[in-house]
Amino acid sequence: MRAAKPANKAELGILDRLGLALASALVFPVAMLPKSALRRLSRLVGRLVFLLFKKRRLIAVRNIEMAKESGFLPEELDSTKTAKAAFENLAHTIGEAMCLHARGFKPFEKSFRIEGAERVTEAKARSRETGAGILFLTAHMGNWELLPHAVSRTLDIKVAVVGRRQGSKILDRMIEKVRTGPGTSFIFKDGGAREMLTVLRGGGALGTLVDQAAMVGRESVPLSFMGRLAYTNVGPFKLGQRTGAIMIPLFCRREGDLHVFEIKEPIYPGDEPRDEAFSLRTAQLLNDILGETVKKHPAEWLWCHRRFKTPGGAKNDPYQF
Repeated sequence: MRAAKPANKAELGILDRLGLALASALVFPVAMLPKSALRRLSRLVGRLVFLLFKKRRLIAVRNIEMAKESGFLPEELDSTKTAKAAFENLAHTIGEAMCLHARGFKPFEKSFRIEGAERVTEAKARSRETGAGILFLTAHMGNWELLPHAVSRTLDIKVAVVGRRQGSKILDRMIEKVRTGPGTSFIFKDGGAREMLTVLRGGGALGTLVDQAAMVGRESVPLSFMGRLAYTNVGPFKLGQRTGAIMIPLFCRREGDLHVFEIKEPIYPGDEPRDEAFSLRTAQLLNDILGETVKKHPAEWLWCHRRFKTPGGAKNDPYQF
């Protein structure tokens, strides 16, 4: 499989290089903390962010409330406590990502379990027979940053991870390092379409997040999610349609200090035509699978983005605070 082309260090100016060195130095002390200390620090930081970032807090609570209003989540679920726990999980994930950045995957080698590994083994065999690529579809659940490293090392499959730029060369470089390892490479989403196609058409594996709030436009359509309409990015599903890839949903959850990676049933190329209707059906299926996963572990999903935004201006905006 063709690896993602690493960013050229010459792209960083002198100040960016100094900033990157400083940021890496600040990451190191956090990366060296024992797991118990990191967990306590993450809980504190998550609660602090929950208190200080009012807008994100309100969005998270409102999302949970809307999922309850639709009957998807139980009425007795405490929206504020769940949102706070989700912020703590996010802080813990960032802390563990710092560890990945500074120390690689080694500290996590004995702290994960994969469920459904045989499904990837079967998909790999089918890929070898047909030449089809494999498209892993995941979400901001548990610690999603560990997922490609665990899958690639355990199941002997190289994965090219797709991600967005963050608007900062320093942050982009740090994220690239977090997502790159012996069995993983990284492709920036913007400007990376040709490389993604090359990976899948060459029988390689690609991994992408599919649960982010989608901009209203040609790559997003309103589909059912948690009992409500939510604009859903259908770009990854069109990519799967176009290349004939085997699509595999998989998600992460926490069990104490253990990371559990659950691999769902693959979606294989069949006799049905892979047209736009196929992309929409597959996107809806993924929304349904993700929704059920979030229902089981609501405190581990990233609730703080505008997942249920709608067009039509302020009068239709569910996030008016």
